[in-house]
This record gives sequence, C-alpha cells and structure tokens, in this order.
Amino acid sequence: MPRRQAGARPATIIDVAREAGVSFKTVSRVLNGERNVREQTRDRVMRAVSTLNYRANHNARNLRTQQSRIICLLHANPSRNYIGEVHLGALQRCQTEGYSLITEDCSAGSGGVLALRSKSRMAGAILTPPLSDDPDLIRELREHGVPFVRIAPSASAEPGRDVAIDDRAAAREMAQYLIGLGHRRIGFIRGAAAHHQAGLRLDGYKDALDQAGIPFDPDLVAEGNFTFDSGLAAADQLLDLPQRPTAIFASNDDMAAGVIAACYRRRIQIPQELSVAGFDDTPLAATISPSLTTIYQPSREQASEAVGLLLEEIAAPSDTPHRELLDYQLVVRDSTAPPHA
Repeated sequence: MPRRQAGARPATIIDVAREAGVSFKTVSRVLNGERNVREQTRDRVMRAVSTLNYRANHNARNLRTQQSRIICLLHANPSRNYIGEVHLGALQRCQTEGYSLITEDCSAGSGGVLALRSKSRMAGAILTPPLSDDPDLIRELREHGVPFVRIAPSASAEPGRDVAIDDRAAAREMAQYLIGLGHRRIGFIRGAAAHHQAGLRLDGYKDALDQAGIPFDPDLVAEGNFTFDSGLAAADQLLDLPQRPTAIFASNDDMAAGVIAACYRRRIQIPQELSVAGFDDTPLAATISPSLTTIYQPSREQASEAVGLLLEEIAAPSDTPHRELLDYQLVVRDSTAPPHA
C-alpha cells in the first residue's frame, strides 16, 4: 500500500484503517484502549500509526478548517422511550469520540435545521425515523453540504450510509412464536403509517400467518401511531370484536403497554386470557406488570453505530450506499402464554 508523501495533508484515522487493512471502528477501538481487539490486529494498527506518523490531534476534527465538534440528532418520533434509548446511545458514542451531541425535535417540521446549522456549526446530523425518509430534509442537508447518517430508512439503495435491523424478519419471528404457543386469532396493532418500519412489521406478521396456513383477517389489524394512547384505543377496538383475539402483537412497547392498560380496565387477565407482545424492548418492557414479551431492537447500538458511520462520512465522504444491519432478539417474559382452553 502506498505511503504518504512528504508535505501531504496529515494522516487521518481513515488512512490508518486502510494502511492496517482494518475497519475505521477497529482503529477507534485500538486508539481508545478497548480490550476486545486481537493482539495481532492491535499490532497492525499501531504499525500503521507509526508508518503514517498519525497524531491524535490530526483526526476527523481537523479534516476541515475549524471543523465543528457538534453532532445533531434529529427526531420526530412520538415514543419517548425509543427516542430516549437512541439519544443515550448517540450521546455515549459522541463522548467516546470527543464530540458533543445536541437534539432537535422536528415534529412540527424541519425548517429550523439550517438555522441550527448556522448557529452551532454542527459537524453532521443523524436522522431517526420517520425523518430518515423525509425527502425535503435530505435534499436540504445535501444542498448545504451537511453530512448525515440515517437510522432505519426505507431505501437502502439511497446514496449514503445507514444502520437498521430486519424489521420484517423480527415481526415474523414474534408472530411465529405466538402461533407456536397455539394462538390462531392474533391481533396486530400497526404503527404510524409515516414510519417505514410499521409496514415492514405488518408484512412480517402476515408472513407468519401465511406460513402457518392461517387466513389473514383485516379486522384483526388496528391502526396506532406508536403512542400509549393509540395502543389503548386500538386494544379497545380489537377487544370489542364479536370474537376477540387470544393474543395481541403491538408494533412497539408503548402501544403494548396501552393494551395491558385496556385489559386492566376490562379485568382481562394477562396472559391467562390474553397474551400481549411488543417491539423494541425499551426499559418500559421490563418494568410494567406483567413484564412484556417483546423484540429487542438494539436502539442504543444503532445510534452508536450511526455516530461511527457519520464520522466516517465526515472523514471520507462517499456516495456509495452502505448499510449496517444489526441483530435483533426475541425476549420472552410474563405477558405471553398458550391460549386459555
């Protein structure tokens, strides 16, 4: 691999990664003194550091004149539990990398983003759903040269970097679990239509029914918007059916908590009379009673990964689509059981 010529720009962490034949993240772990790196890999990174005469004060922060050390997390999600997890993951990674994090609620529109850019000179932005698919916001950021990374966007072929999980597969696994317990009438509460993941989770639910030979019944699908109140209203709709479901799968934990509240008001025992499942595994899932069976979505990890990808984008801009797909996990707790005979 060619060496850097005298008089060239200072070596960056991306240059070190290329020289050592490892990822940007691996170099970051080595330089931060983390232990989960093989000694052989650590040696290669440190040799590259020496070869390129890399200096810690010559990393991404100095790639641009007076480069900002501020990253902005943009959100317009009604679930405070989800946003709280994303915020914490991004904040922890920013602190590790020497950046500051600010947040901007764009629920009323993204018109203030450029003003925020001008005021804070932010280095880049992280877009959370549904802003990940907001064409006006994306165009605005590109036109003004603001680097950004998207969390869980719909179009993986869109130029740029993003991080997500397989929402469809995760929802399919949850529905298959409920079917495996013996449930055949499974209600589903969909999330806000503006969120691409809401559609994917509905598709996963339908996949599981189809694979089990259970006809899809549209009456068993209620609309929600990822809030507790919408889960409560959707639960009432499903529980008022002439033949109510034996299980309800909500597209996030907030709505699942609304289902549990609706059952409490109706004196329906969970899980003896109704099984309830959620999605996200926010702290709420383990603290409500009964504790919630749910899909663990690594929201903190996605946010942390998004910060890392953003630093790569700042250091080495690229139009090549790049997606990091993280693992999910089915978490079984007390809110699900076989249907009552």
